[in-house]
Amino acid sequence: MFYLKRLAVLLISGILLSSCLGKFVENDLDQLTKDEEVKILEYGQTNNLTLTKLGTSGIYYNLSKSNPTGLEASAAYDFLIVYTIKTLEGSVIDSRTLADSLQFNFYTTSVFDGFKYALLTLKEGEKGKFLIPSYQAYYDNPPVGINKYQILIAEIELVDLLSEDERIDNYIRKKGLNVTEKTASGLRFIRTNEPTANDTLVIGDNVTVKYNGMFLNEKSFDSGSFGIVIGSSSAIGGFSEGIAKLRKGEKAKLIFPSSIGYGSNGNSSIPPYTPLMFDVEIVTVNGL
Repeated sequence: MFYLKRLAVLLISGILLSSCLGKFVENDLDQLTKDEEVKILEYGQTNNLTLTKLGTSGIYYNLSKSNPTGLEASAAYDFLIVYTIKTLEGSVIDSRTLADSLQFNFYTTSVFDGFKYALLTLKEGEKGKFLIPSYQAYYDNPPVGINKYQILIAEIELVDLLSEDERIDNYIRKKGLNVTEKTASGLRFIRTNEPTANDTLVIGDNVTVKYNGMFLNEKSFDSGSFGIVIGSSSAIGGFSEGIAKLRKGEKAKLIFPSSIGYGSNGNSSIPPYTPLMFDVEIVTVNGL
């Protein structure tokens, strides 16, 4: 009985301690939030900046270049940006100019949350200065050379928003590829050899396909071979559409947008809104 009472006391004490610690951490963050907001507003007054608060994020910003009719930013695009990130005291942490501008992708480019919030605030062609509190930046785990709880200033210009079609076309132009056919769905079909057989595939043919799936940076995400029935829905749309255009022994490069790939959700290894590229070869048709 004594043991049970003692255990109950320990459990209650643990719960109370956890509650107190949680309240302490919450109060501590609340105070940090208030202190950093004061510093940000003081910076704005000292530098004669008219600051606008970005929702409940704690970020304040000033647009130095406005483009009210510009294209609205969203995670469906790649962002071509130039920027400077510095501390409140003016020490530059990182920067990019137009000559080495960054092509930013929301799902594959690593950056702190405040930077993403800032990007989504801009329209194509706009430029702004964003004062980002530490809890939307590196908080208590900064990279080497940056202090903990450091307020950051990000000066960002959104030069261009690149759609998936633009990204695909840029890749094709850069590589000097000759597109054999572009379909209504957005598939770019590029024949890379002349087949030895003349028989075209028909619905119901069971084919073995050798493939290498890649992103537009040519990083492979999957490769191998598998069987597919022409006209079936066992593969993503762009792949099935491209395969149906081949003949036995023929090779091609298939490039297509996410609308006939993995769409706005992606999958475990492929981010949303990602164009895909496949090098493919028809190895067998109906077992031959």
